[in-house]
Amino acid sequence: MSYVDTLLANGEEIVYKTKKHWIAPAFATITGTLLTLGGLAALFGQFFTDNKFLNGLLLWGGLGALVIGLLMLANAAAKWWAQFYFVTNQKVMKVERILRKSTSGSVLEKINDITMEEPLLGRWLGYGTVRVLTAADESNLHYTFMRKPLEFRKAILDAKLLFEKQDSRDIAEAFMKANPNVTITFR
Repeated sequence: MSYVDTLLANGEEIVYKTKKHWIAPAFATITGTLLTLGGLAALFGQFFTDNKFLNGLLLWGGLGALVIGLLMLANAAAKWWAQFYFVTNQKVMKVERILRKSTSGSVLEKINDITMEEPLLGRWLGYGTVRVLTAADESNLHYTFMRKPLEFRKAILDAKLLFEKQDSRDIAEAFMKANPNVTITFR
C-alpha cells in the first residue's frame, strides 16, 4: 500500500495523477541554473587566457559556482521528484516531500472555478499554471509548471461534475424514501 492510498477515504479512487513539468526544477532555482551556467562558462573561459592569476580565478571560481549551482539544482530536482498531484472522485490533492510528507488540497464540493495560464514557452513545451478557486477568500491551490495543464483542469472539472451528479442522486433518493408517493426521474 502506497502513502497516497493511506490518504484516501473509503470508496475514494484516484482518477488522475500528474507531476509538474520536467522544466520546473530549472525555473525553481534560477540562481542554481545561473551559477551552473556561469561555472561552466568560467571553466571554459580559462582555456582562452594565458594569465596565471586569471586562470586560477576562473578555474576555482568556476568550480565553486558549478558545484553550488549543481547542488541547488539537485535540491530542486529532488523536490520535483517527490511532488505528485492527484484528482480523486472526492478531492484535488498535492503530496510532496520525501521524509516528512506534506499534503494539501480541497474537496471537490468546495471548488468554485479553475483558471489556467499558459505562457508561450509553456504552450510549446506543454506546461502551465492552474489555479483552483475555492470557497475560501484566498486559494492556496496555485499549481505552477503543471504538465499538460489542460488535461489536469479537465480531470478536475470532470471529477467535480460526477461528484455533483452523485450528490444530487443521493439527495433525491433520500427525498424519495421520505416521500414514497413522489417519483423522480434521472437523466
